[in-house]
Amino acid sequence: MYKWTPDAIRFRVDAAEYTRYDEAIAARILPRLDRSAYVCDAGCGLGYLSLALAKNTARIAAIDVCADALDVLRKNIAAEGVKNIDVIEGDLFSAKRRQNYDAMVFCFFGRVEETLFTAKAQCRGKIFLVKKNWENHRFTLEETPLKGYTFEKTRAELEALNIPYDAETFWVEMGQPFRTLADAALFFETYRQEESGPPIRPEQIEARLSTGGSAAFPYYLPSQKTLGLIEIDVSNIP
Repeated sequence: MYKWTPDAIRFRVDAAEYTRYDEAIAARILPRLDRSAYVCDAGCGLGYLSLALAKNTARIAAIDVCADALDVLRKNIAAEGVKNIDVIEGDLFSAKRRQNYDAMVFCFFGRVEETLFTAKAQCRGKIFLVKKNWENHRFTLEETPLKGYTFEKTRAELEALNIPYDAETFWVEMGQPFRTLADAALFFETYRQEESGPPIRPEQIEARLSTGGSAAFPYYLPSQKTLGLIEIDVSNIP
């Protein structure tokens, strides 16, 4: 399970508001949704995707287990005057009460089997799986393979289960802005995959940075990546 530390929250807020990549993801999902839909954003984290989806759907249930992450969403809801997001703290996969969502979105969240099981119990329409379409971690000094379900691994699993789906891929800029070089080093330290090792120094990653686009963020780590979007009709889940 992902851990939302104060530094992780701070970095994610900066990235979300600098690159707006949650809006790019939402733009791929929204044309596939009815505007009257009640949509669950499963494992919503800080809720930037929930905010983007809420602009063109009737209601969003933004669910996550982390109170600190949801506090960011609550603050943004209050600041923007959003009225159609229900913020729910809890574990979606262990929920006992049946829901009737028109759609569910699992963005970088959940294993295939638990996603399908939960969707079958709680959704009457479609589910959307947003998956990474690359093989290695983005923010490590050395190439380190991803351990979770990538786009291709998810497709292979669905095909093994004989579950039909629609899929597409698209490019998104998912870089990270930094206020200082020290922050950049801390970012890599926060997301390093090695169990141990010496602290990461600013000079180790400076060559990977470009000039930021504002005085607040003089450094930027570019990261243009392809994402995979998978759409499944719940009626096709056995």
